[in-house]
Amino acid sequence: MTKTAYIASSWFNPEQTALMNAGVAALKQNTTVDMDNSYLPLAHQYKGLDTTEHPELLSDTEWQMATFNGDVQGINNTDLVIALYDPKLENSDPGVLWEIGYAYGIRKPVILVLPDGNEMPINLMPAIGVTAVINVADLTDYNFNFPNYVVYQGKAY
Repeated sequence: MTKTAYIASSWFNPEQTALMNAGVAALKQNTTVDMDNSYLPLAHQYKGLDTTEHPELLSDTEWQMATFNGDVQGINNTDLVIALYDPKLENSDPGVLWEIGYAYGIRKPVILVLPDGNEMPINLMPAIGVTAVINVADLTDYNFNFPNYVVYQGKAY
């Protein structure tokens, strides 16, 4: 049995992109995730447009609405959310936090994935409002078929 996942992540700077790439690579090795039918927003850009090549799209209302609605449907149509999240101020992305909150609100399991060795405190909302908090190193072997609730043990504020 495998689960489909909405893979929330950021790609606005090199550290965020590295976290996303490491997370996706690990998930491709996990036998409990159906990566072929999962939803990585960057792989589902509206009309195939790349915001890296066309940053002006970020200001385009049509692109914004289509991206928002596509991502919401991605969350709605998958079994769970895997949120790759770096809590460092320069890497924290309110979009990922919104996706976590929306998934929580519609009762989807949410697995918050932190960078290996993270020691940054996490805001209590994503720390407590998720099913489990794991590290990138855990992604390959984590059983997404049974994402049991685990109380976050790290520093929260």
